[in-house]
Amino acid sequence: MSQLPDIKRKLTTILSADAANYSGRMARNEVDTVQALRRARRVIDAAILIRGGRIANTSGDGLIAEFPSVVEGVAAAVTIQRELNATADALDFRIGLHLGDVIVEGEDLLGDGVNLAARLQENAVVGGILVSQQIVDHARGRLDVQFRPLGPATPKNLIEEVALFAVLADGVTAPSDLAAVAPRVDPLQPHHTGPSPRASFRKSCRRAGLASAALVIADIANGGGPGWSALAIAAIGVSLLIKWRKLPASSG
Repeated sequence: MSQLPDIKRKLTTILSADAANYSGRMARNEVDTVQALRRARRVIDAAILIRGGRIANTSGDGLIAEFPSVVEGVAAAVTIQRELNATADALDFRIGLHLGDVIVEGEDLLGDGVNLAARLQENAVVGGILVSQQIVDHARGRLDVQFRPLGPATPKNLIEEVALFAVLADGVTAPSDLAAVAPRVDPLQPHHTGPSPRASFRKSCRRAGLASAALVIADIANGGGPGWSALAIAAIGVSLLIKWRKLPASSG
């Protein structure tokens, strides 16, 4: 009985690049589109080579490349988009980057790591770059770029939810709704998502008022009149005063 060959795996930085609206341009003018693709590929191939990467898979107007370094992969992607975006009548590309485990099949790369890089590329804006959390973890602070969180999503044909980040750099197209969907937060630092301190304080005041009223009613119902409940109400008041004095001046 024959045995299957060993499956070879490795951890690598995967870059997925694909031309935007390639079919539409081909329908309008095949010759010009093929020439534009050749010009774009010269830019892409040179950036990948200079940054120590290699092209693994190609499919017409798209390609998969790999880099031994996350930083070099991001730098190559930024160089590609800067040059293509600055060239008149260039063929526009989308780029996705992910650091993940892949299967090596000859010169090709296969597996979920490649699929995620391709899904990131599909969700990127034309002329832009979309990366995974793994890329941000390794490249943050090592390049003159920013990584803006766009929130979690479940890309097409994938099961697990992933965090999406747009690369912000001169010459790289950013999502037009960036301010609305991606507030400036550090993805590696915890951030406050609950109600503001003053809103919490107002809620505490409402609860204290209800509790105080209940204490007075209970005291009167027992026939003693306002007495022992005054001590409890005073304690509640002191607690609220302490909370009020701890409120930051800029809280909304």
